[in-house]
Amino acid sequence: MDIEKISLSGWGKNFDIFSNVYNPENDDEITNIILKHKISNFITRGLGRSYGDSSLADNIISLKNYKKFLNFNKSEGIIECSSNYSLAELIKIILKKGWFFNVTPGSKFVTIGGAIASDVHGMNHHLDGSFSDYVISFKIITAEGKLYNCSKDENSQLFQATCGGMGLTGIIVSAKIQLLKVKSKFVDTQIVKTKNLHETIVKLKELKDNKYLKAWIDTGAKNGAKGRSIIFASNHSEDGNLEYSEEKKIPIPSNLPNFILNKYTIKLLNKIYYHFHKHNKQFKQNIDSCFYPLDGRKIYNLYGKNGCVQFQILIEENNPEILIYKILNFFQEKEQYSFLGVIKEFGTCNNNYLSFPNRGFTLIVDLKMNKKLNKIHQELEDLLKNHKTKIYLTKDSFMSEQYFKKTYNNYNKFKEIKNKHDPLNLINSSQSRRIGI
Repeated sequence: MDIEKISLSGWGKNFDIFSNVYNPENDDEITNIILKHKISNFITRGLGRSYGDSSLADNIISLKNYKKFLNFNKSEGIIECSSNYSLAELIKIILKKGWFFNVTPGSKFVTIGGAIASDVHGMNHHLDGSFSDYVISFKIITAEGKLYNCSKDENSQLFQATCGGMGLTGIIVSAKIQLLKVKSKFVDTQIVKTKNLHETIVKLKELKDNKYLKAWIDTGAKNGAKGRSIIFASNHSEDGNLEYSEEKKIPIPSNLPNFILNKYTIKLLNKIYYHFHKHNKQFKQNIDSCFYPLDGRKIYNLYGKNGCVQFQILIEENNPEILIYKILNFFQEKEQYSFLGVIKEFGTCNNNYLSFPNRGFTLIVDLKMNKKLNKIHQELEDLLKNHKTKIYLTKDSFMSEQYFKKTYNNYNKFKEIKNKHDPLNLINSSQSRRIGI
């Protein structure tokens, strides 16, 4: 088994840590790491796509050398594989046979284990829920060194704690997933432009019968144009073309100077992007363009050597427009602008203890990392704490323990299951220590 000491960071490149990285090749080696090496303060790490410090710890169990296996039932669309397969690897296998994922996040360079641990969601949560809703079962090795098979019916509490549990219940080593039948590698997309936030919310509700729905939002627009957006409404095409090949993209140069992207250039880019798109345009998109527009472009490179931070906020209020407007005002007053702002609507939540989505709207903003952001985040929490809100753990870099425990209502249920299988709290991350798990 390979062990190395290296510097690691989250996807946002806003924080790094030196870690001892263990690279087991099988279940026995994972068990030996836990029981014989007796490591503590460890977390499992997939491809490192969580933005902040949720996959960082003194000790890392990486499954990059874990022996991969794959079983694919092509007639029923069920795939069983080791958890270190990425969505990108699997898409090359399943799409040509007419299958896709029921739910996919905004990057295909996410492992199956990471998708379960974050209980990722996509542009279709309003209709189809989260990734874990299509997980038939998974196998996990806990801090006890025991292997459990988990599903909604077997070891169900460990299932509910693990889906969305940020890797804190153990090492997911394999999973069985139900796929979605599709007829094309393309999706049919319509663009709807809105003039302000009110119109954006109204149109998102009107368009909610579309399978995939998101709104890019101009975070720099002010006054009567505040909240103006470009809505992308998409559905799978039925043209029978399943000849998928990865879309090549122009990479962003590594570590652009910090001054390239600032409040002035971001506002200008927002304005250009908004006016570039035509209202009611209809076109076909390759799945890479629709679901993974930023893959191949390392997002932190766009923001310079200090990286970036992403905030994803869930707003569970009857009139989300009021709070979204306040949040946009808040960031503008702090002169923090995002080029990658998004608004989406969520459907009902599942039964997992730490899963993020619930019925309401979610606002996402990417911000260039700077010394003010920690303080700004605390002020943002002060704004949010009097409303029914939540911040996504997979995107988080600054959340306080107080805000976490106030907004994740099933935290105590999660902690009960974690304590049962990890009474010494051997599995933890920089994030979990910060928020008091």
